[in-house]
Amino acid sequence: MKVILSRKGMDSTSGGMANPILPDGTLLSLPIPDNTVGTAYKDLFYKGQRLEEIISQLRPKFDFGKNPTCHLDPDIYKDIEGRTATDEWKPAFGQHGVSAVHLDKLGVGVDDIFLFYGMFQKTMYQPDKTLRFVRNAPIVHIIYGYIKVGEILREKQEIERYSWHPHGINPDRPNNRLYLPDTYGTFQYDDSLVLTKRGQDNRRLWALPAFFGKGDISISWQGDNRPTLKDGYAELNSACRGQEFVVSASTPKQERNLCEWVDRLIQNH
Repeated sequence: MKVILSRKGMDSTSGGMANPILPDGTLLSLPIPDNTVGTAYKDLFYKGQRLEEIISQLRPKFDFGKNPTCHLDPDIYKDIEGRTATDEWKPAFGQHGVSAVHLDKLGVGVDDIFLFYGMFQKTMYQPDKTLRFVRNAPIVHIIYGYIKVGEILREKQEIERYSWHPHGINPDRPNNRLYLPDTYGTFQYDDSLVLTKRGQDNRRLWALPAFFGKGDISISWQGDNRPTLKDGYAELNSACRGQEFVVSASTPKQERNLCEWVDRLIQNH
């Protein structure tokens, strides 16, 4: 089994903000701006509230005139409403270009698991019931959802049937792929989902389970960076802008460790 740590949602470059940890613990990954597709922020709702309103409250300077539409991907939140072809909706994750080729080269396929992570910060309600980020709360990388791959679509005619998905709306992307889940889900906040090492400002400096630092584990896209054992955990200075970090094990023992770690995350959250 391969595990793909897949970076998604708004960040300092795409959207210019962190994703909110809502007061109830929901990890809400906000779709990044994308003017090549037709899904408007104002037409999408999370539990009855427009995404446009949530973003405006948290980042009043966000320019919806310049960025009216978004890339809702991975599309795995059951509580998102307002997609086109809503009655036909199925969860899906798309990739294309260099990142899709990277996944293909490393043999990512059926039964492998994408763990989606992003840049998150805690929020709170103000007296008027609007949201704001908690002042001085750290901005950290957190795993917020997953899919276990059940099928991979590569043909344009198959992909464009998913007319509500950005990779179906624009099916002519090079090396276009849709990964359809066997199982999928999103998580509520828990400390075990936080990748960023605690107590420091570099959110790319991760504290992973100790087995990552014991050899026979590879993480793609990291250059010369490798997890190193510290005091009961493995520290990794993760690559800056990579999207798909493919994790694989080369021994049965490490394969079990990797499977058990992912199983715990999914079972517990």
